[in-house]
Amino acid sequence: MADFNATNYARTQSVPMRSVDGGDYGGRQRVVYDEYVTTGSETSGDRIRIGTLRAGQRFLGGRMTYGAMGSGRTLRLGDSEDDDRFLASVSVSSAGQSTIAAAAGFGHKPAQDQDLFLTIGGGTLASGQTIKLRLSIVSD
Repeated sequence: MADFNATNYARTQSVPMRSVDGGDYGGRQRVVYDEYVTTGSETSGDRIRIGTLRAGQRFLGGRMTYGAMGSGRTLRLGDSEDDDRFLASVSVSSAGQSTIAAAAGFGHKPAQDQDLFLTIGGGTLASGQTIKLRLSIVSD
């Protein structure tokens, strides 16, 4: 039976030890939490800014809960470069929750700060509905 080393673990074992970015190995997990109450004026294509992924931080996943936004309404989570990097369109027609762990966005590490947005689809959101997000990131 053979043992193999992953990239960053191998860096920590080399002599001399090579530097490993704190966002990659031995970093601290941080949480971005935010919530938003709809006004009824948010509609398709509008964005709700929910936080910033700082340069060098890695996106690990999260959870979103939401109230009933109306028939055919959707939300997706991304950044200015890719509006569904972390969560593809999810129906928010009725109250529920979604796990944010999109394969494409897991481990994303921007070179510069990136604002995170929820993008609305399918029409105008119902008024007075709460969206809550908890995102996990790692940094040094």
